[in-house]
This record gives sequence, structure tokens and C-alpha cells, in this order.
Amino acid sequence: MTSALTNDNLNQTAFLVFFSYFVILTLYYFILAMIGLIETRKRTHESEDEKYSSLLLSSFTASVSIIIPAHNEEGWIRDCLLSVLNLNYPKFEVIVVDDCSTDATLKILGDMLKLKPINISYPKHYKDGMVREVLQSENYSLVTVISKSAAGLKKAGAVNAGLNLAKYEYICVLDADTIIEPDALIKVMAHIEKDPGHIVGAGSYFGMSNGLKIKDGRIIERSFSYKPILAYQNLEYIRSFIGNRVAWSKFNAMPNVAGGFGIWRRDLLYDLGGYSTEFTCEDVELTFRAHDYIVKKNEKQKIIMLPYYVGWTEGPSNIRSLISQRERWQRVMNETIWRYKYMILNPKFGPFAFLTLPYFLLYEVLGVFVEVASIAFVVAGWLKGVLDLRAFLSILALMILSQVVISLLCVFSFLRNNLLFSLKYVANLVALSWVELFWYRWIISISKLIGTINYFKGRKEYGQYVREKRTT
Repeated sequence: MTSALTNDNLNQTAFLVFFSYFVILTLYYFILAMIGLIETRKRTHESEDEKYSSLLLSSFTASVSIIIPAHNEEGWIRDCLLSVLNLNYPKFEVIVVDDCSTDATLKILGDMLKLKPINISYPKHYKDGMVREVLQSENYSLVTVISKSAAGLKKAGAVNAGLNLAKYEYICVLDADTIIEPDALIKVMAHIEKDPGHIVGAGSYFGMSNGLKIKDGRIIERSFSYKPILAYQNLEYIRSFIGNRVAWSKFNAMPNVAGGFGIWRRDLLYDLGGYSTEFTCEDVELTFRAHDYIVKKNEKQKIIMLPYYVGWTEGPSNIRSLISQRERWQRVMNETIWRYKYMILNPKFGPFAFLTLPYFLLYEVLGVFVEVASIAFVVAGWLKGVLDLRAFLSILALMILSQVVISLLCVFSFLRNNLLFSLKYVANLVALSWVELFWYRWIISISKLIGTINYFKGRKEYGQYVREKRTT
């Protein structure tokens, strides 16, 4: 009898823990989505009132150094670079860093740019690895190419090489598979220019380029892919950028200026010592380190997230590639949270410590253990014949419904200000959100589990996933 009572108490306790975890996380997502909706509307009104033409003509508009690290990007580098050259912005330079590509990346750059070696003073402020030569474009005077002779420092080392050569006050880091929108830079910089003394970092929304028709760096048809694994990623990006990061940004608690498109003030990067080559990924760790630096220096500075769509990047198009990407993301999060664990619930770090970091610890890091334990709990209950099927199905229905509602809030917030998706595509996203829990969520959970295991094994490599061959 005592044993039976003990088992019942354990089952009830476990149920309360798992259910409370779900309720707290759902409420957190819902509140963030509502804040994101309000903030997105506010930012959009600001954009509509902005005098972009004045900034384009003004000689006082801040200059930007755009750094594009590239490793085996033969399928994308030409269109990416042309999209940058098509930017509507008064003054910028472009630094492409070929990080020891073994494909035709450097040859494509040479044919496109007509490169010639130049003698130039190359300072080494940041850890960048070995540089073979610096080349200048004869076709585009604003484009410089750095050719590295040794890899091994991941993307961070390549970006640092570009930083060593950058000369302007703001740095924009762009992935080599990103197609940037013509007005992206002016929209983000217009917001930074309103408060240049305090805004030191900025990110904005970018989505999946898979399915888009692109010619010479320009999007000629926004034909978004209906392939479920890609559509889910678009939905995830909207939930993450609009539903989470825009809301965190309101409280200066933004955790990641994404490497696909991000802008930093150069003097801050100098003070931080550039990007760290010790971590699996460069962008999350740098953002955490920036928050740490700002607080310790008692600076009144901000890192913001904007809701404007600025570019499109290629996403994994099959399950194996998706697992490879998300496994790395999990290692990144584990590494970063462990390194900056002293910031969690530390009053010195304000909302970042109390609003953002507990989420990352409880969901991104420990969430995989909760998921595994909850599945084991359900399976054990079913095998023992004590699982209340009606209660289980009710909770499952509640989980699905809450996920759909949060997805709808984020999609509505995004589409209200960005008329990008057709009604048919929106209906497709909504339909997919109803069944996300039954297969896509499992892929992400498995990826996180693999990433956690590899983190404890000490795995550190960048692990770029294999992409589909692209034809243009």
C-alpha cells in the first residue's frame, strides 16, 4: 500500500512539474508575442515617417564597412555580392573574406571583380589566422577581397580578418548566402542614426531564400517554397525574430545579433577584441559579451532588434542538413550560457538577467532534458497501464492549440507590416502549425539532444551543412 501511494505521489509530482513547465513557457511566449506585435507596429510607423531620401543624399550619414566571410560559397557568392552592390546607401565598402575555399568561390570572385594584389598595411588587431594576400577589384573600387591561406578559426576568424581591414565607423556582417534587400541598410541605419551614442548593435528580420527566383543579386519573384521543412523554418524565423527578439529588444535584453545580417559599432568591437574563435559559433557569444561589457563599463548603450525584412538566406532543405544545423546551434547555446552563467538573475544585468537568460537556461539548455523526461514519463505510464488517455489527449490538444495561437499572433504581426506572403502561403503556414508537434518538433528535439551530447563530448567544429546544388 505504501509503495502504491508513493508511486501515485511521484506520478502526481512529475505531472505537476511537466504541466507547470508547459504553462509557464506558453504564457511567456504569449506575452512576448503580444509585446512583439505592439513593438512591430510602432517600428513600422516610425519607418513610414522616416525621410530616407534625406539620409541617402546627406554627407553626414554614417559610413558602413560590409564584411562577407565566405567558405565554399560558389553557389551564392556572386548573387550575394551583387545584392550588396545594389544597395541604396550613400557610402559603404565591401570586404569579402575567402576563408580557404576549396571550391570555385575565389575564381568566381576573380572573374566577377577583376582582382589584383595590392600592397597595403594590414593591421592585426584581431585573431584572424593566416592571410595569403589582399586583392582590390578593378571593376568595383569599393570591393576588397582577403584571401586566407589557412582555415581553422571558423567564421569568427574570417570576420576578424575583415575587421582588421575595415575603415568605417559601423560594421555590417553578412553571410555569403544572404541576398540583401536594396533598402535594408538605409532602414536599419536610419534607426541607429536617431541615437548613435547609445545604439551599438542592431539586427533585423531575414527569412528563407529557398524557392525565391533570383537574378544578378535581385529577387525577381518571391515564390516561397511550400516544402514543409522549409516552410516550417520560415514560420520559426517569424516566431523568433518578431515574437521573441523584437519583444526582448524593447527591454534592451536582445540575446543575438544574428550572423546572417548584423550591424555593430566598430569601436565596441575593438573594445571587445573582435569575434571569439574559441566558440562553436560567433554571433550569440559576441552579443552576450557585449551585454557584459556594457554593464561592467556602466555604459547606457543598447542592442536592438528591428522588424524590417532585410534579406534572405538559404535554409537546410532536408532533415539531415537541418539536424546538422540545429545540433550546432544547441552546442552554441550550451557553450554561451555556461560561459556567462554568472549573469543569470544577476541584478546588475537588469532585464537581460531576468527576462532573457532564464528562458535560455530553462528552455534552450535544460529544455531537452525536460522533453526527454516527459516522454519517458508518458511511455512509462502507458506501459504500466496508469496513463489517463483522456487527460493526455486533452493536454496534447491544449499544447497544439497554444502553439497555433502563438504562431498566428507572430504571423499576423509580421504580415500586417510586411506584405510578402500570398494568402495561399499564409494558409499553408497556419495548416502546418497544427501538425508541427507531430513531426517537425521531433526533429528539432532530436537535434538538440545530439547537440547536448556533443557539447559534453567537447565537440567544437563549426560543421557547415551540405547544401543543395544551386543553379542560376
